[in-house]
Amino acid sequence: MKQVVRMLMLTFALCLGQAFAADAAPPLVHSPAASLLAKPVTLRGRLGDQAIQVNLRLKPQIDEGIEGDYFLFGRTQKILLAGEVDNDTVTLEESENGTDISGQWDGKIIGNVIRGTWTSADFNVTKPFEVSVIAAIAAAEKPQDKPARKRKSVARSNDTNGIDASVK
Repeated sequence: MKQVVRMLMLTFALCLGQAFAADAAPPLVHSPAASLLAKPVTLRGRLGDQAIQVNLRLKPQIDEGIEGDYFLFGRTQKILLAGEVDNDTVTLEESENGTDISGQWDGKIIGNVIRGTWTSADFNVTKPFEVSVIAAIAAAEKPQDKPARKRKSVARSNDTNGIDASVK
């Protein structure tokens, strides 16, 4: 009898879980962003006439969007990014000081490229941007252990006082 009750409870829990899953937001897996943002990614390109590098990753809770940072080549300051992806549309807000919004990025994902318009926080300046993937980094990947290097044995002759006789 206890086994029957356990089976009924398990079946009910599975059905309930499937009902909640049906109401959940559609997974990112089916969006154009899935292949681009499945792993943390580094992109390079231009913001207006300046060369930039952008690092993006999914937030720990996928439904919370994406985050990252970027920098302008020739400057050391990293500018924080946070935003959302909806199918092929990317919207990011940036913050130079970590508190206040200093600009907004509105773009489209086309393959391994994000292209769009950057707008200053006061809406007085707009610049085109385009960045392309240079590296995707697996968050859970660990560097593989390298096999030990084989040491080349060197024949030594007793009459050379330990000097490598094979070297000419």
